[in-house]
Amino acid sequence: MQWYLQANVGEAVVTTLKDWAFWSAILATMFVIFLGWFLTKRGTFKKDWEAVLIKVVMVVGLPALAFNGFMSDTSVGEVKTQLAILLVGFLFYIILGIITKYFYIKYEKDVRDALTMCTVFASTTFFGIPIVTALFGKESSVPANIFNIPYRVFLYSLGFIVMSKPVATLVATEAQTVKSTIVDVGQNSAMAQQTVGEIKAAKKKAVVTNLKQIFLNPILIATLIGFTFWVTQLIPGIKVVPDQTTIGSGKLFSPLRLDNTFPPLFKVTKTLEGICTPLAWLAIGITLAKGNFKEAMADKKVWYGTMMKVIFAPAVGLLLTIVFAAIGKTTGAWHLDTIGLSVIVIMLAAPPASVIVAYSINYKKQPLLTSNLTLTATLFSIIVLPIWVIVTTAIGATSLFTY
Repeated sequence: MQWYLQANVGEAVVTTLKDWAFWSAILATMFVIFLGWFLTKRGTFKKDWEAVLIKVVMVVGLPALAFNGFMSDTSVGEVKTQLAILLVGFLFYIILGIITKYFYIKYEKDVRDALTMCTVFASTTFFGIPIVTALFGKESSVPANIFNIPYRVFLYSLGFIVMSKPVATLVATEAQTVKSTIVDVGQNSAMAQQTVGEIKAAKKKAVVTNLKQIFLNPILIATLIGFTFWVTQLIPGIKVVPDQTTIGSGKLFSPLRLDNTFPPLFKVTKTLEGICTPLAWLAIGITLAKGNFKEAMADKKVWYGTMMKVIFAPAVGLLLTIVFAAIGKTTGAWHLDTIGLSVIVIMLAAPPASVIVAYSINYKKQPLLTSNLTLTATLFSIIVLPIWVIVTTAIGATSLFTY
């Protein structure tokens, strides 16, 4: 166990606190979010612009960011590391999805389900990735997008099932009532059967829609394409194209390393990537301007849910990552580094996913609670962000996460 404590943790923390790049990223985040809030309150921005900005970020900016993150060198060890992060992600959502509901056991089922899903699913894509990219640069892109694969699978499956179930049960009960009533008055039960059939068809359509959201999501598609391009660099003999960015360097690359083999196309995706972070932060500011802090903070459930979201959930992710790092270190199967640790924890400290709030509104399951929780959690996420960066820096400085 001695190797856990070999590194100079204090020195790493002091270095981080004295790093202008760290504080520049934090201040830039806060300033642009505040700018979005201020311009919305002033009336320069319209409150409904949030939806447009989010759409641009999700459909254009983040897919480009996800793809570009994989335009880098790799190795067998690096692939093993990212697969370990993928496994951490799947286990995190399974474990947290099981245990979190017991922290809300005193509440009625609708409230418990809403709070659980808000705690489990953070806005890792829209809120988390722009921030970790600003903090850690290109190195954070691969682990962030790998970790988001299980996030999207569970968000559109577990999240949908839990948030829509009570309404589906209610509708089915009403349909049965209609059927019984028709039979009681001696009418033909065909009408009731038709009603039940329509309900089943609606439920089936909802499932298909969510499957499309998982597998046809532009961010996930860009991630899978980028990951494929990235991994194929390990194929023997595939590096045959001379470096087009530095003529005469003598370096050879895979044809799929577009940043080196076809710079014009890479420039396009790089330009689109650049719109992601500022638009995301402005949209967050608009979101904050739309909410009522006084009303939100008067609800004890909102306070409790906020602390669970920005402290408990990332703490579970931190513990799970430490366990996996220890297993990898002991067995030599993989190596998790400080960047991977920080990316996982910071993304999990983000406010609740907007998809969960959308489910809450669509299925009439505590929409006011989830909206207020998102509002307060967004504010507190910004406040605790530097703390989590310092914590992960300190733990990441131990030899558990260093070579």
